[in-house]
Amino acid sequence: MYRSECIGKCKVLLLVGALVFNGCYSKKDKQEAATPETTQAPAQTPSTKETAQETTAPAADAASTSAARVDVDLYLEVSNGMKGFMPPPAADKEPTTFQSRLNKLISEVQDGVHVEGKRYYLAGQNAQGQPVLDSVSYATLKNTITSGIKANVLGTPLPQLLQAALENSTKRGAVSVVVSDFIHGPDPNNPGQFLSLDSDIRSSLKQAEHQNLVVAVLGEASPFFGNYYPAVKKPAVKQTLNGEEIPFYMWVIGKQSEVQTVINKVLRNLPAQQAYFGFGYPSVPFSAVLKSNIFRPAGVVYCTSRTAEVCTSVNLQPLKDEPVEFTIGLNLTDLPASMQEVKFLKQNLKLAVTGGKASIGTVIAASDEVKATPDLAKYTHFVRINVPQLTATTGSITLQLPQVQPAWITQWSTANDNNPAAAQRKTYQLNKIIDGVQALYRDKSDNVFSATMKFNKENR
Repeated sequence: MYRSECIGKCKVLLLVGALVFNGCYSKKDKQEAATPETTQAPAQTPSTKETAQETTAPAADAASTSAARVDVDLYLEVSNGMKGFMPPPAADKEPTTFQSRLNKLISEVQDGVHVEGKRYYLAGQNAQGQPVLDSVSYATLKNTITSGIKANVLGTPLPQLLQAALENSTKRGAVSVVVSDFIHGPDPNNPGQFLSLDSDIRSSLKQAEHQNLVVAVLGEASPFFGNYYPAVKKPAVKQTLNGEEIPFYMWVIGKQSEVQTVINKVLRNLPAQQAYFGFGYPSVPFSAVLKSNIFRPAGVVYCTSRTAEVCTSVNLQPLKDEPVEFTIGLNLTDLPASMQEVKFLKQNLKLAVTGGKASIGTVIAASDEVKATPDLAKYTHFVRINVPQLTATTGSITLQLPQVQPAWITQWSTANDNNPAAAQRKTYQLNKIIDGVQALYRDKSDNVFSATMKFNKENR
């Protein structure tokens, strides 16, 4: 009797087990039916070609590389040429773009939670033509921005201004924020400085190279009222402007993590004109996205590892009439805002392939639907990869974002700034100034980031 009861219970357990086991496969079958264009590879043990990269690849939710709190030294040039950005206030006058931008900036530096220590300087030059960094209170700086520059102050030649600010800030380990029109006014007795602007800029910022600092340049234009002093003095030494737009710039110099905090958390709402030098991201989180209906792959493609949460190696089998297409998710949260723009990525992302042929298809930012999907929410951008052919049994597909000079640098540069009313938003030899900055990083990586996907050719 006891034996029969045991046999009966065993049969029931076996039957239940079979149903559960069958149910798991039924769910899988439904998923496969929902993605007919994806050819599933036969079940197998993970390939012996599985690489260590899959266990050591950066986690997709890696911590931000921005510093939590930073020390900031803010330098405002107060030469006669800057007065037009800060006209005296009146009840019927709107603040200029410059005044609005600087008021918000200094308020965030003074009272924001992301700034640990702060110091303010008015930058000019003395009677001997040497740069002077006058340490002032927050109230004095704010009054200068809102009420204008009263004194007669000659502008400091640009390279000397940058060098003085950088030397002062690096002593304290602070981030330098330099605000100026960056119009180069060399010593009248040394006009050769016009010809050596790029190398002079490079020399003035040598500490940035020696201490592995980065430079962010943000450009904006503001209505200008009053005397404008061009670098090119012919036919006029000065021009009187009444609201024409003149560029001004904010240079942020420091350690990459700290500069990122300043541009993302302190400056915020950045102007469209942005340029970044020395920035690099050796471990941008990425993964092949193969199990999502939103980004369904096509052709024979599956993750080499059946257990890896982050897939950085795939098995592929493109056929003559059925190329492989799959999506790579990227987390670009830490990149500067302009580098995250889809338009910028579409124009500049490159693909380096060994062992096959591949091309970039669509590039999109995460939609609300994607952000609401747990497995996808960790990525900010998605790049579709087309693989029509493999020429080797193993290889790699590398997404690269090269270091590029933004187009606005050339657009805002001029060789003659004597008539700003006719050619607004132009700065004398801005391209040469930037050439000097770029020279600091000639030995750095050619890419902002690289994301390498390994592949194995699947033979069937």
